[in-house]
Amino acid sequence: MKTRRFRLTKTAKILIMLLLITMIGGGVYYGISSGIIRTETEKINRLASSESQKNAEVTNLNTATNNASIPDKDGNIINTNKSSTSTINVSLDEWIGWKPIIDANGGLSTEKGSIYDKLGITVNISVINDATQSSNALISGKLDAAGYTINRVAFLSNKFKEAGNDVIMPYITNFSNGGDGIIAKSNITKITDLVGAKIGVPQFSEAHSLIVWFVNQSDLSKDKKQNIIDELIFFETPDEAAKAFFTGSVDVAATWEPYLTQAQNMSDAHILFSTASSTSLIMDGILFNKSFAEKNPDLVTKFIDGALQANDMYDTELSTIKKVMPMFATASDEDVKDNCSGARLMTYTDNLSMFNGTARTIYVGMCDVWSSIGESVNRELVNTLYDDTYIKALADKYSDQPITKTEAMVTVNENNRQSVLDAEALLEKSATVNFVINTAKFSDSVEATQKLNEFIEIAKVLDGTIIEIEGNTDPNPNTDPDDKANKMLSQQRAETVKQYFILNGISADRIISVGNGSSNPIVENDTEEHRAMNRRTDVSFKIIE
Repeated sequence: MKTRRFRLTKTAKILIMLLLITMIGGGVYYGISSGIIRTETEKINRLASSESQKNAEVTNLNTATNNASIPDKDGNIINTNKSSTSTINVSLDEWIGWKPIIDANGGLSTEKGSIYDKLGITVNISVINDATQSSNALISGKLDAAGYTINRVAFLSNKFKEAGNDVIMPYITNFSNGGDGIIAKSNITKITDLVGAKIGVPQFSEAHSLIVWFVNQSDLSKDKKQNIIDELIFFETPDEAAKAFFTGSVDVAATWEPYLTQAQNMSDAHILFSTASSTSLIMDGILFNKSFAEKNPDLVTKFIDGALQANDMYDTELSTIKKVMPMFATASDEDVKDNCSGARLMTYTDNLSMFNGTARTIYVGMCDVWSSIGESVNRELVNTLYDDTYIKALADKYSDQPITKTEAMVTVNENNRQSVLDAEALLEKSATVNFVINTAKFSDSVEATQKLNEFIEIAKVLDGTIIEIEGNTDPNPNTDPDDKANKMLSQQRAETVKQYFILNGISADRIISVGNGSSNPIVENDTEEHRAMNRRTDVSFKIIE
């Protein structure tokens, strides 16, 4: 199971764009064989950087060999040196979000004078792009820790449980910032449009989890949800899924940059969703073997401290990552900085905020994702996964840091209000919230709270979207012809729901409330049961420029 999450450098992007232009302009069509489309892009990228990769691999091999490293059966060099009792062996894949750890270390091995060296710890970093191999090494004890997305931890959770290996994530390093997403044909504008569409996804990847998460959150019937999930067309990489989209083989593709931008620049395609509209769906953290952490709490705390200190070097110190990660070996400073923008770093305060809220929501949601495609997961891990003991030990040093992991900068104002109202809803959900007759007060506060909290959890995850709350009343034959009373009452009820959202941490600037009166029934108003169904609140999540 591969989990290659690195971004292409600018040179590789140019090569891919030229290839796409040639493919599309010439009408080249690649057929699907066993659900997988293979392209020449990977070959081009490989040729473009083959020499630099060879040099980097030789350097890594020599460094690793000098530090008692052991290559596994797939050739991964795993640094298992434990010559010092103050050592942490950790694996990372080629992802820019791990840069602070590499910078704090001064490379794959702790350099003299580096942040970690000054803190008195030794960190041995192994670059492993295969999650199966890194998880095997973590379980076997070759590694003390490994870098994963929360999506990936949910996927691997039952594997750790079956192996009797307890794990914790005491530090979330970064979140995807617009680099991952879903592209679609222009006529596909919301999640419900995925019914019957041909959807390409890189199997078991973060992009795969994006598609299934949205399907699971929708108001589609259980059968329709399962049909979409069962009919997904699998590819080996996000690149291959994107190529299938651009050649017309699929209608929708879960992928990453530069393909999101490419779709946005086409007349017959668009970005259905990107992580610019959600700073939580894909977050990265360091997963530790729990027993190691409990035996070495000071090491884990110093590891976190060093990475937090190195956050200041994120887009200024660019040489170290070029030396240790093959994908950056020939990259310009501009290329590296461009990749840095694809991930935003978490602060001390961000971590504590995430541990107690959205990170738990994401883990549970991702367990739902993998369960819905037939994978076994360990849901109970959410109760122990986010152990804040180690980061809280740094309170005196970092507690005055502001929260940077805030809601994305989207607001409703007079200039965009109508655009929001006219925009198609990416994800829409409805719930019947009962009110005392002729009032805007909940008739059952406990029941209303339970229903509305589901929307609030989604709103916190999709923190870069606008939320439209629509109040509805049941049609009344005795009402005035213009429905003025019902419109006023439905607006008041929408405002009540809006205030509940605000009280539970959703910014008022993101919310627009609308009163539909009795104009939008969902069933015939012929029985009391149906009238109750029409007295409801609809919540829509909308994306605007």
